[in-house]
Amino acid sequence: MPDTERAPLASVSIVAIGSFNPAIFQPLWFSTNGLIRPEEAASATINLITNDVTAFRTEWFAVQVLSESSIFETKDPTKARPLRDLVVGTFTILEHTPVKAFGFNSQKHFRMGSEEEWHAFGDHFAPRESWKAVVSQPGMRVLGILGRRDGCKASAMNIIVQPSAPPHPGVLIHVNQHYDLLEAKKASQADLNAYLLEILRDEWDGFLEYCDRTEQHLLSAYKPKE
Repeated sequence: MPDTERAPLASVSIVAIGSFNPAIFQPLWFSTNGLIRPEEAASATINLITNDVTAFRTEWFAVQVLSESSIFETKDPTKARPLRDLVVGTFTILEHTPVKAFGFNSQKHFRMGSEEEWHAFGDHFAPRESWKAVVSQPGMRVLGILGRRDGCKASAMNIIVQPSAPPHPGVLIHVNQHYDLLEAKKASQADLNAYLLEILRDEWDGFLEYCDRTEQHLLSAYKPKE
């Protein structure tokens, strides 16, 4: 692999789409329900709590909830599983909350060894020669791939690669594993939410492993110019 094996800037998140009451998703609610420690709730940094949006962060995770979406995120790689457990606990309590889709996300920024390696990476996935007839000085800005993953219940895999800033020279690899709960054709919202919890428990670790393999593959697939 080229010289990209420096510790990346990274985050993982779990996003749910549905119908939410943002005002209840505040630190005190999480601690009252035993999802975080009281001292974590007391020291949380609150950005906003209204009927329309709640946003706060603790030392290891951040939450943002709007009427149609909720985002749980951590930038601490050692807290990926606790983040999953936090989401499982949240939706176990909110078992009747209408959720129609959700997704796992991983974003990592990798510093490249040199400008030459950075350009070689882009040229491999978006060859310049293919574009020179229609634009001068072509370069990859955003590359998106949609597909499925064998052995996974997800509706779709979305992989996005683009330049990173910071670091520069660097690349951002974003992997999204998307689930459309309505495809599951469960009898009730309670059944859909039970299915959501099942997937959270069964497929989160596999998603993280898949992200590692995908990143290693992409960062190994190109050859820097000699």
